[in-house]
Amino acid sequence: MKSNKNNVIQRPGRRRLLAGTALCGLGLSVSPSLMLAAQKTLETSLIRDNIYLISGAGSNVVVAVGPDSVLVVDGGHRDYSSAVLAEIDRLGQGKPVAAMFNTNWRPEHCGLNEHFGSMGTRIIAHENTRLWQNNDFYVSWEDQHYHPMPASAQANSTFYKQATLALGDATVDYGFISQFHTDGDIYIYFRESNVVILGDMLTVGTYPLLDYVTGGWIGGAQQTTTGLLEMTDAQTLIVPAVGGLQQRPALEVQQQMLDFAYEKVADAYRSGRSLDQFMASSAMSEYDGIYGDASLFEQLLYRGTWYHIPGRAVRGII
Repeated sequence: MKSNKNNVIQRPGRRRLLAGTALCGLGLSVSPSLMLAAQKTLETSLIRDNIYLISGAGSNVVVAVGPDSVLVVDGGHRDYSSAVLAEIDRLGQGKPVAAMFNTNWRPEHCGLNEHFGSMGTRIIAHENTRLWQNNDFYVSWEDQHYHPMPASAQANSTFYKQATLALGDATVDYGFISQFHTDGDIYIYFRESNVVILGDMLTVGTYPLLDYVTGGWIGGAQQTTTGLLEMTDAQTLIVPAVGGLQQRPALEVQQQMLDFAYEKVADAYRSGRSLDQFMASSAMSEYDGIYGDASLFEQLLYRGTWYHIPGRAVRGII
């Protein structure tokens, strides 16, 4: 289902997100002590204007408070859902959540889907994200089998390229540039506040995961980062999936690293080196001081490029 090009969040019937209601909606039985422990792991900070960051829930959760309703980007992991819902309610002072975004299909971004989906709340994502949420598949590199989410918990408002909605007087652009971590990664840009949420399209202190099983690869990551640099300026505040707020230089370094990685893996294929030989070469050691251990990144980089060789992903190879 495609969303309309321009959408306005209007005030629905008021639904207060009280902690007790959250637990009932999720069908959970959580002790008060466990909920308190989860709340203590969360940290909330102001990003800019009426936009807040909740960290410590498995992934960053962004809450934008409008005059009549609230917009949420990602939901953290389901284990933190009751605590995150209580914090959203506190920040929004009981205003209803009009819409929530999933920046990709990964569980750490979709922990509130079951709750909001059961309430009929609009859950916005790329169409490919909804397809993965509705799929049964095995991710070999993490040895993990994923099962379809309940139908009510899947994204119910999908798109392919770009769309816009309004939160009060604020304009919210959202869109897809290319494959990166998955084939459904999206950005959410609060235009007037100059705040952009990137999910797993920007990493802090760790290499990005190019999940070739669900569509991620180096060429798409390069194209995406180039597009994100064109969107941002020196004043843009950038929210990654994990870690603190970033600014444009983080994207510039990422672009340099990805271009470097492409040349390294392209050379490995041109010279006929195997995955083991490629990893033994410590190809990414130049960037380990910024991103840490490169072993998983190198594995995903090599395997993901292989799937694109028929499309001439590597120049000089037919």
